[in-house]
Amino acid sequence: MTHLSFLSLISSFLFLSLNPAALAYELPRWDDCDGATNYTANSTFAANLGQALDALSNSTAPTGFNATIVGNGTESVTALALCRADTTQAGCRVCIDAAVVDIRQKNCPMKRFAQIWYNDCMLRYADVNFLSRADVSVVLSIWNTMEVSNQDVYDQSVRMLMRNLSNMAGESQTLHAVGWTRVPDNRILYGYVECTRDLSADNCSRCLSNARIGIENCCMGQWAAWVATPSCSVQFSMDPGFFDNTTAAVPEILAEPPLPPPPTWAPESDIQTDLTRVKRNGGGGRGMVIGISGAASGTVILTVGCSWMVMKGKKKVKRSGSRMEDDEVGETVTESVGTRSFLYDLETLMAATDNFSTANRLGCGGFGTVYKGKMPNGEKIAVKKLTVGSAQGTEEFTNEVRLLQKMQHRNLVKLFGCCIQGQEKILVYEYLSNRSLDHFLFDKSKSALLDWPKRFNIIIGIARGLLYLHEDSQYRIIHRDIKASNILLDEHMNPKISDFGLAKLFPDERSQLRTRRIAGTFGYMAPEYAARGFMSAWSDVYSFGVLILEIISGRRNYDSQLEEQRQVLLNLTWRLEQQGKLIDLVDVTIGSFPQDEVLRCIRVGLLCCQQRTRERPIMSSALVMLSNQSVSVPTPVRLGYQGSRVNSLEISESSSRDSSNHENENASHNNSVTISVVSGR
Repeated sequence: MTHLSFLSLISSFLFLSLNPAALAYELPRWDDCDGATNYTANSTFAANLGQALDALSNSTAPTGFNATIVGNGTESVTALALCRADTTQAGCRVCIDAAVVDIRQKNCPMKRFAQIWYNDCMLRYADVNFLSRADVSVVLSIWNTMEVSNQDVYDQSVRMLMRNLSNMAGESQTLHAVGWTRVPDNRILYGYVECTRDLSADNCSRCLSNARIGIENCCMGQWAAWVATPSCSVQFSMDPGFFDNTTAAVPEILAEPPLPPPPTWAPESDIQTDLTRVKRNGGGGRGMVIGISGAASGTVILTVGCSWMVMKGKKKVKRSGSRMEDDEVGETVTESVGTRSFLYDLETLMAATDNFSTANRLGCGGFGTVYKGKMPNGEKIAVKKLTVGSAQGTEEFTNEVRLLQKMQHRNLVKLFGCCIQGQEKILVYEYLSNRSLDHFLFDKSKSALLDWPKRFNIIIGIARGLLYLHEDSQYRIIHRDIKASNILLDEHMNPKISDFGLAKLFPDERSQLRTRRIAGTFGYMAPEYAARGFMSAWSDVYSFGVLILEIISGRRNYDSQLEEQRQVLLNLTWRLEQQGKLIDLVDVTIGSFPQDEVLRCIRVGLLCCQQRTRERPIMSSALVMLSNQSVSVPTPVRLGYQGSRVNSLEISESSSRDSSNHENENASHNNSVTISVVSGR
């Protein structure tokens, strides 16, 4: 006798009414395309969608996951498919093929974004790039109405199981976890959680945490439940067939005190089953009531009886975060800081730094000096004292206060506050004991401390920080000065992006601006910015690409002490790639390293340094290519610099016109990078 998992209850109805061989193609489905606008049949978007869905059909089954981006700009399609980890390759292929047909022809025809869920797989696409970003909005909640005994103890077990599985999933390479625990009446509660594999471990944990809140809101005291967001899902059930497809041992998730192993389950008797599907919130849904009576004839398949409730939350796809209004940009520093706790007294900072003594000096920049300080409570701080009378320094100071106090991310340096007293302008940051990346990277006596795991962690951390600035924060920020000396390292060598004095806040409607004041560091500057003043998120991407090459090679982007053909790091890397000797670029002090992973990182670095901005990846795409185990990286075509000169740039006519304004809007930028991601289960 085969017991069906709780989501398979509906498919049992199909089993009774259809040919069993066709059952896999008629799996239950729930969709979400509420609020989506339509595309036209012969449009570029339709063609891109077809190509993206074909890629998912062809490439998902071997590993259970695939993601792709096809096309440019507003007509691009980002698509993702995920099969449940215990689904066979054949079952995964069948499920994804069914999803492709259903989402285009039955459930969400002609929609510009849609998602569909089955028992064994999920498929999602949209006209915006959602890769690497956790969408934590609960859009689907399913539960049954069978009562459980001793609900308080049962609910504690549900919370414990879901919490522990979520922690396990965040530590798993495949971002999923399964397990069981014992509940009252000597019953077994089974659990399964998973995230889409484009997410970081942190984003997966955040998504699962929100899904668990969804469980709290709908499903405590229930016999089984499934809550899904676009990026993750959590499930629990007391159906003993919950893991029928699982070949690996399912671990027990222990509470205190430890409990005995589960008993052997006896087959269930025939049970009358009522299934209910209710309308979505806000209307527009389909409703049906299905009654099933399981009958035995020879070897029969029976279902566990229960009543089910499905709630589908109405959801809007977030197109872009809200941006800072123009009038906010003109606020004074005092208005910006808002709270007195952000303001430091000059005497306090003088005491903390021993009157800004040279013994406490950590380094000097273009507009001031940084000192180590210690507050009366023992807290260590970094104090940046701007050069008195520097008009440019005042502008950088104001810019940094306005931007940094509004942003919180583990890969951005934390601004504690500032001091504005007389002629003094001082910034107070968290203290990072290992100073800046260049302090280690370009010193051969220290570079050996940066083995490959540390360097890879630094690359990924910088990418996450830039992704937050460009795409994930409330404001869209372009840093404009990404370089090794602006990457600070904490005691565990985790990177934090610093020095936001040149950072630029972008209005929501603009993708590229032009400035007459070129500021930054040559060698890291994108060619279109260095030559013509055009800045965008892809300017930071270019700088990030150069920095990747520096981190892996252990040398600066330009070194006049070397022979001429090796002086420019970018050209050297490109030449080694053409010669098939790219591995020769790796720093000899790096120790042992996984060759495939290092080569992939170098090639992503080259891709970030393409001459044409539209051939560079956006940060979310770059992070996906860097952080997944198996990635198809587009082949770089033409780098931004040849030798030490700036190439002629292919900039649209509307972008290259001079203007009397300090900054002008440029034509919209289209990114044409296509990626396919495959991760092992």
